[in-house]
Amino acid sequence: MTSDSNFKISGGSHVILPASLEKLDISFTIVNTLPLSLLFIVPKINNLTYLDISYTNTTVTMIFMELRLETFISAGTRYSLGWNELNRFQETNLKKIVLKDATLNEGIDTYGNRLFMKCQSVKSLDISKNSIWHFSDDLFKPMPNLSNLYLTNNFLQSIPEQLNTHTNIKVLDVRKNLLTTINSLIRNWADQMHEIHGMTLYLDGNAFMCNCDNLDFIRWIHTTKVDLDSRSNQCQLSNGSVTDTLIAYNSFSELFSDCKSNMWLTFASTLLSTCVTISFLLLLYSKRWKIAFSIYGLIQRTIEKKVRKTYQYDVYMSYEGEIVIWIKNVLAPKFEDEWGLTMCIKDRDFLIGESLLDTEAECIKNSRYIIFLITPEFKLSRDCLFELDRAKYETVTKNLDKIIVITKDILVTDIPHEFSYIWNYAYVVQWPKEEEDLNDTWRRLKMLLTVQNKQVAQ
Repeated sequence: MTSDSNFKISGGSHVILPASLEKLDISFTIVNTLPLSLLFIVPKINNLTYLDISYTNTTVTMIFMELRLETFISAGTRYSLGWNELNRFQETNLKKIVLKDATLNEGIDTYGNRLFMKCQSVKSLDISKNSIWHFSDDLFKPMPNLSNLYLTNNFLQSIPEQLNTHTNIKVLDVRKNLLTTINSLIRNWADQMHEIHGMTLYLDGNAFMCNCDNLDFIRWIHTTKVDLDSRSNQCQLSNGSVTDTLIAYNSFSELFSDCKSNMWLTFASTLLSTCVTISFLLLLYSKRWKIAFSIYGLIQRTIEKKVRKTYQYDVYMSYEGEIVIWIKNVLAPKFEDEWGLTMCIKDRDFLIGESLLDTEAECIKNSRYIIFLITPEFKLSRDCLFELDRAKYETVTKNLDKIIVITKDILVTDIPHEFSYIWNYAYVVQWPKEEEDLNDTWRRLKMLLTVQNKQVAQ
């Protein structure tokens, strides 16, 4: 490809875009040129600085002979569509990139910190709605000029600490994630950024905690000079009730009066436990051989018991409402008929007349896994919260191997806040809206439902 004027395609056509074109918006475009191929060529001498291909479904291909873009928007389209073209050039002049709802979580898993290597000039990056729950180390390092970063509607449990090395951030949007606090490193960094050039921080829609561990964070929200979207963010108290950070701050002495006494109690308990531990270790040392043989026998018996353990069900389904029809028509055929698993579906398997709560507790105890199918109806169910409590108990007692959460037709921010206590050991699966993404979802579920001494059918 040495000359755009002589570029030819066998079996198709090409169009050379005018050199004077500055802005091209083909968002929400559906074009199918098959069986012929159609190629748009941006010539080497061009003025195209703005391109929007959001929610585009087309067989038309676009080739850049020289990249002069400053704004690239690709929402609702796989990240790889534009990423492959950008990687053809050693340097770019991009200032703004929007990759919303672009399955960028897969790109982060695949390419790590190489994902944005060609984005040195970028100042504004929007990667919202990508199901991102972690960032690879130094992912943003290639973008030293980054000033606006939008991370809304993801699964982040903390603000990435790697931002601490960026000194040009003016806007950071982390709304509608799973944040429970903001650590001191990020708070100090945000204060420094505001002193240097001003900073705006958006925090609404997270799962903040108002407890003794977060006192500094609650104070910071109301004392920092950083421009926040709100100083009244919803948060959960230690007793489980929901309030907001403004009420918590104004009722500080009332709500957290026992925190200082807890601190001294913790110190005394730590000192006492240290003395007890030292004494216990001395006792263990004097009887070390006898204890070693006893532990070996106990471990051996425990392993034998674990191997012999059997379950009545492989999967217990927790759900609410008419979604049971979908479970019977979609999940059950796959789990039971194809994969050979046994399911417990209360609308199908529970006997009439028995105590519902007792039956649920017994079935959860006798199940290897539990799947919470979270739908809009689920939020209104108190029965499902009972099942959540039983699942946490059975996990602690080692009866339950895994907790799996499937979200369907519901936003992450609408998940009941009670589930924040299990995120550290639960597996979250988002049910896709598009049919083409189902295979990946089934594969992940199959991997999660692999059981000891028994694997789901391939």
